[in-house]
Amino acid sequence: MGFNYNQTTLVGRLTRDPESKQISETVTKTFFTLAVSRNYKKSDDSKDTDFIPVSLWGKSAEKAAIYLKKGTPILLTGKLQVRNFEKDNVIKYVTEVIGEHFQILEKKPKPTEIEPYQ
Repeated sequence: MGFNYNQTTLVGRLTRDPESKQISETVTKTFFTLAVSRNYKKSDDSKDTDFIPVSLWGKSAEKAAIYLKKGTPILLTGKLQVRNFEKDNVIKYVTEVIGEHFQILEKKPKPTEIEPYQ
């Protein structure tokens, strides 16, 4: 008997607007890429960034399609998944995060900061 634990937590910004696909009448998949800065600096004082593919399913996918857009900072929890497929007789590997929950990290604007409806 072994331990099975696969949990990841990321903080980053969406690199583009999320894309959604209707898999069936009741299942939606939403995917995007999350830009996550590394903790260390390079010799020129700039930071490296990882671009991590994320997929969300179900209710989280539906909410992401409504509330997330390019540049939105989020906290994401999920699981790492590695899958493979064959293309032109070559096995390709894809590593992605299957997101479970996300939280938008931007503050909501104060009522005085909201543009009046015209």
